[in-house]
Amino acid sequence: MIIKNDMKANLTILKVLTFTLALFITLTSFGQAGNYDLVIKHARVFNSKTGALAPNQTILIKGGVITKVTGDRHNYPAKKTIDAGGKLVTPGFIDTHIHLTDVYRSYGPLPEYLPKDSLEVYRKRVSDTFLPYGVTTAMIMGESEKWLAPTLSWRNNPQPNYLDVYTVGGALVATQARKPYINHVIVESPLAAKQKVIEYYNLGIRHIKLYWKLRRPEFEAAFKTADSLGMKIYGHVDQHVMFIDTAADIGLRNYEHVLTLGNTALRGDKDGKDFNVDMQKYYGPGHGNGQVERLEMFRFIHDKKPGLMDALIAKLAKNHASFSTSIHLMGEPFGLTYFTNQLDTTLSATQAARCRENFKIFMGYVKQAFDKGIHLRIGTDWPNGGKAMISEQLLLSQYGFTVPQILQISTINGATALGLDSKYGSIEKGKQADLLIWDKSPFEDAQNFLAGKVIVKDGVVFKK
Repeated sequence: MIIKNDMKANLTILKVLTFTLALFITLTSFGQAGNYDLVIKHARVFNSKTGALAPNQTILIKGGVITKVTGDRHNYPAKKTIDAGGKLVTPGFIDTHIHLTDVYRSYGPLPEYLPKDSLEVYRKRVSDTFLPYGVTTAMIMGESEKWLAPTLSWRNNPQPNYLDVYTVGGALVATQARKPYINHVIVESPLAAKQKVIEYYNLGIRHIKLYWKLRRPEFEAAFKTADSLGMKIYGHVDQHVMFIDTAADIGLRNYEHVLTLGNTALRGDKDGKDFNVDMQKYYGPGHGNGQVERLEMFRFIHDKKPGLMDALIAKLAKNHASFSTSIHLMGEPFGLTYFTNQLDTTLSATQAARCRENFKIFMGYVKQAFDKGIHLRIGTDWPNGGKAMISEQLLLSQYGFTVPQILQISTINGATALGLDSKYGSIEKGKQADLLIWDKSPFEDAQNFLAGKVIVKDGVVFKK
């Protein structure tokens, strides 16, 4: 009797367990179907931290964030599934140096304010310049303070169909005799520099740009204040007020435009006079194109003072410096870039040929800086930013950079220099689901940097 009752009890427990297990499986399957907004399977994933490729990967996305990257073959239910069919998948590109003024200038005079009833139009305009080409995040390196409110609201309210934008506020400069450009903000004393940095910090801005027109006292005050607040600091340092090696001694690590190396390497009065003699010899008076002068400067250093550049690059590499590239703008006037539309027609055929030779020398120094350990990041600083991004990738390939290196320069290097690598720049759990699915892989042919791409922004497929 006792045995019979025990058997009944065991059968009852077994039924309950079976029912519970079946219910659990059902609920789990039901819940799983809603767990993922997007699944990308059969992807060839680029690891931007190592430069390696991982085949047959599945990327699981929920709420605009990558929740898992796995090599297992499970069928994960989701609202939308993309079979990449073995295509290359990389992080979205990051442009670390843009200006809204470059984008808006092509539409007429710059507005003093961005009108409230047109903010979506302005936001779409800048997004259309970058996002369709694979640029998903960008840093505004100087803008009108009267534009800060809308751009900060864009940053605080990211949308899948819009570019993610961050800003340094206005680039800081010292007192000027004339009215400063709209991207600049004057600080007339060290105290004013300190107060401006704190003001930006209180607005939620976490990046600061120091321009070459800052005197050293204002430069140091701004730098020390921003550094004490944990802000990321960038410097465009290339003329006769501050020099790169001086800024490095102060502690600056992030610099704008690798082209600025020439001004610091060639700063002695005698060298400057000799260089001006060369400029007059080859181009005559009134050489108004800044790219002509900068490229000639690199040639002068290469031919007559190579040790100056070698020493400067060695010092910056030792300090783990980073530089934005801005190489498209250096080559465009001479027909050397892709999507070129601003040729310098004032040069003779001989002068234009010399400039093209000088560009090759310049790119040799860009490669040298990279090989010695300077961290490069894409920073186009040009009106057609998305096209300039692709042009820069192709130029890097043309002058000796490998495809993994170019993709790292376009993604994780920028995210790291901006202090945003916890969110952008790589394909891994917890990162923003900003992804590019390539129609054709640049690993097979570097010209495929021009290839079409399916753009996933915040886990949503972007419709061009």
